Amino acid sequence: MTLRTLATTGLDQIVAIEQDVSPATHLGREQAARGMVTGVRISADTVAESLGHVTAIPAARDLVDGALRLVVALAKATVQGADGVSVSLSRHGRLSTVAASDQTILDMDADQYATGEGPCVDASIEGRWFHSQALDSETRWPAFVPKAQTLGIKAILSNPLLVGERSVGALNIYSNTPGAFHPKDQRLASVFATEASTILADAGAAVPDAQLASRLVEALHSRELISRAQGIVMQRDGVSAEAAYASLRESSRRSNRPIRELAAELGSATVGPDSSGFEAMGIHVG
Repeated sequence: MTLRTLATTGLDQIVAIEQDVSPATHLGREQAARGMVTGVRISADTVAESLGHVTAIPAARDLVDGALRLVVALAKATVQGADGVSVSLSRHGRLSTVAASDQTILDMDADQYATGEGPCVDASIEGRWFHSQALDSETRWPAFVPKAQTLGIKAILSNPLLVGERSVGALNIYSNTPGAFHPKDQRLASVFATEASTILADAGAAVPDAQLASRLVEALHSRELISRAQGIVMQRDGVSAEAAYASLRESSRRSNRPIRELAAELGSATVGPDSSGFEAMGIHVG
């Protein structure tokens, strides 16, 4: 879903996702699937600029969560010392983890929710960052810290996610090394938290369920348009679904227009035997 979202919004031109199809049963539920993200090739100098493009994603909750999983992957790949990353959000009055790099990190967040304490909880509630350089000497969060130490966590950095002036969650970065997060890493973590906050703000993270439902319908309509255009190319060109989608994506790149916009035009075009409707949009039909 995240890969398709990248292509649909044009972000795949900026971020290169490396995949692994081998089993990975030790990973968390969000990542333990075929085609899991194992690496992200992106320059740390362009993180803020690149993530800004994610805000073009339709405000359906599943797509927002997919964008946040991308933020998690990018943060883990670029913040030095990060052994795990998660995003916690307040939904329906309680914190929950919507994106996590692995099962250990899911457990870390769950332990904070269960004990009602920890940097993730405090950052979400108080709207400011919390940094524990070394859990071995940490005196805050006495119920949570021993649980983290049991799982090998030595340092934690949590930044709040803000929509307007209201804190709605936290970006949490965990390390197995004490003192792992140097000032430059703290600044980079802040960049990720700011951009994740922008995603949530632009997507309307706090809008009523009725508005979310309306936006979901809009997002599903976009998917339907793309699927219909994909079917047209498959039928006319005699190619597979993957090749048809690749043709649409390439046309989107060349014209610098969203793929869903091209799909809408293609679906409504009157195409004659010479396939001129396709050729006008740069979609080759053999």
